[in-house]
Amino acid sequence: MSIQQQQIDAYWRDGFVVVPSVFTREEIDGVRSMIFRLYTRFVPDDARFGGLREPWNDPRFDAAMCELRAREPKKFGALYDCAQGSLELLRFLTHGRAVDVAARVLGERAGDLSFSGLMLRMDVPEDRRNVLTWHQDRAYYPQNYNDGGRGLVYSVALQDITEEMGALHFSVGSHRAGLIEPESGVKRDYHTTEQRAVPAEAVARYPEARGACRKGDVVLIHMDVFHRSGHNISDRIRFSALFRYHRMLADDYVPFGLLYQYNPYMIDCAKAVAGGGAN
Repeated sequence: MSIQQQQIDAYWRDGFVVVPSVFTREEIDGVRSMIFRLYTRFVPDDARFGGLREPWNDPRFDAAMCELRAREPKKFGALYDCAQGSLELLRFLTHGRAVDVAARVLGERAGDLSFSGLMLRMDVPEDRRNVLTWHQDRAYYPQNYNDGGRGLVYSVALQDITEEMGALHFSVGSHRAGLIEPESGVKRDYHTTEQRAVPAEAVARYPEARGACRKGDVVLIHMDVFHRSGHNISDRIRFSALFRYHRMLADDYVPFGLLYQYNPYMIDCAKAVAGGGAN
């Protein structure tokens, strides 16, 4: 479905809105099945899924992914990085219906939008290393340098996301504060996430809401609203797809170049193949 005017109004009032049923089950299965195919590349001898029609939707696949992360974290990280560059993911987040929702909210022609921050999140249970605390996306993505209202975060639920699974938390109306000077952290290594946290005293000024959603729903998030992921205490991985849209013709738009970081484990694997070693 497309977005309705009352949902657009709620977005500008609260700094976020959940738009139901933007994506179909078939579209989401295209992304989820891609993740499974990557898993079979890295774990080709796992016989648990041979008779399943949709193994990517089975809880046992979540368990297998968590086992891989615990047993061979470098291999899990390589799988994750491969998924980020998937054409399936890019196609999923840039088809007409998806872009039209963002364009209507931003009041811009779809063809005059820029994008950044393509990401397929795989938030495993009890993970605290890669969960961002309260933050604003404009602190990471300042493409519209002066006005966070000229861009938005586009988050798609790739399954039902409950509070137990770590649904998003929002400080309602906090986007009106503009960009807050963050408490910058340090990115310790290739696999950790840099923290640019909103100070606790700023967060405390606003009421909190949570964005539990159903498979196929989209959460639109203002670039300046304070938000964070919840803690996943379930036994399932929280899969979601994220994108950022920006008004490219705005007078504060700052173009950017990509600085690629290559997965060190996969470089070693490629060198081993070139040298006649094992894959």
